[in-house]
Amino acid sequence: MDLNEVLALDLVPGAVIRPVERDLRIGLVGAGRIVHGEIMPAYRALHLEPVAACDPDEGAREMMRDRWGVENLFEDYRAMIESVDLDVVDINMAWEGDLSVGRVEVAEYAAAEGIHVLIAKPLAETWEQCTQIVEAAVRGKVKFAMDLNTRYAPSFFGCRQLISSGALGELISASVDYHSGIGRQHTNVFDAVHDNCVHGIDVLLSWFEEVPISVFGSRSRRVDGIGSVLSAIFTFENGANARMIYDWASRNRRRFGFSAVGDLAGVDGLVDQELPPEARLLRASLQYGPHDPRGASLELPLRYTMSPDSFMATRADFFHAIEDDSEAWACGESALRTHRVLFALEQSIRDGVPVSPIDL
Repeated sequence: MDLNEVLALDLVPGAVIRPVERDLRIGLVGAGRIVHGEIMPAYRALHLEPVAACDPDEGAREMMRDRWGVENLFEDYRAMIESVDLDVVDINMAWEGDLSVGRVEVAEYAAAEGIHVLIAKPLAETWEQCTQIVEAAVRGKVKFAMDLNTRYAPSFFGCRQLISSGALGELISASVDYHSGIGRQHTNVFDAVHDNCVHGIDVLLSWFEEVPISVFGSRSRRVDGIGSVLSAIFTFENGANARMIYDWASRNRRRFGFSAVGDLAGVDGLVDQELPPEARLLRASLQYGPHDPRGASLELPLRYTMSPDSFMATRADFFHAIEDDSEAWACGESALRTHRVLFALEQSIRDGVPVSPIDL
C-alpha cells in the first residue's frame, strides 16, 4: 500500500459512529468510581440512560440518583432483576476480597432470566470460573461481552486497522509498554496481571488474532511505597513475538507506548494521559512508515479520544450485536482467549518458566 492508501483507511471503530437504534433497558451491577467517571458518560454519549442500578453502598446508590437521575436503586442484584424489566446487565462490581464467586452468580442469574451480560475486568479469579460465566450466557441463549475497552482506544484500534488492511504485511513483532505514573502498588501477582496487564495482553491479541504458544513473565522486586515492574515475552506459532512491560514504579506521566512491525512496514504510537483523572487530557499519535531508511512516513489522524469513547465503543458494539443477533468483538470466545494468556502469564511469574496457554 502506498501512503495515500494508508491515509484513506478508516481508523475509527464503526461502533463509535453507528447509533444504537434499540431502546435497551440497562441495569448496572455496581456503582463505584469507574461507573461515574467512565461508564455513565459513555451511556450519555450513546443517548442511553440505565433504568436501574444496585450497589451495597448507600452513598454509591445516592450518587446514582443525585448525579445521574437513576430512580430504581437496590442493594442486591436479585431484587433489581426481579423488580425491573431489563434487557442488559452491565456488571462493574468492585474487586475487593473474594468477589469472583459473586460475579459468577450475577452472570448466571441474569443469563438464566434471559438478560444479556456485559462484564468488566477482571472476569473471575480462576479459569474454571471464567468458562462458567461464558457458558452461562450460552445456556441462557443471551449475548455476552467483556468490557475490554482498551482494544477500542484510538491508537490501538488504528494500529489494528493498519495490520488487518495488510499495510504492514505479515505481523512479525509488537510491543506494549505501560507506565502508570501513579506508583500504584499491586500486592499480589493476580491483581497485577488481571487488573492491569489484561489491557496490554488484550491489545496484542487483537493484533495477532491468535493465542501465543509460549508466555514467559517476570516481576521485579517491589520498591516499598512505590511499586514493581512486570515484563513478559510472547512467542507465536509462526515465529512472531511480542513484548509487554507494565511499570508501576516510575514517576513518569501515565502513558502507553507501543509498536507493531510487519515484513513490509512498521507503526509506533503513544497514548499519553495526564492526571488528575477529572481533568485528564489524552494525546494519541500514530506514526506509520515502510522499511525505508530515507524516512518515508506519515502521522495518521485520530479523530476520537480514549474516554469516554472507548467505553462507548465497547457498549455500542455489544448493543449492535443484540440488535443484529451477531457476536460482539469482545464476545465470550474472545474474552476466554485473552484469559488463557492471563492465567499462563500468572503461572509463569509464579513458577519462573515459560508456560503454554494452550495447555490450560
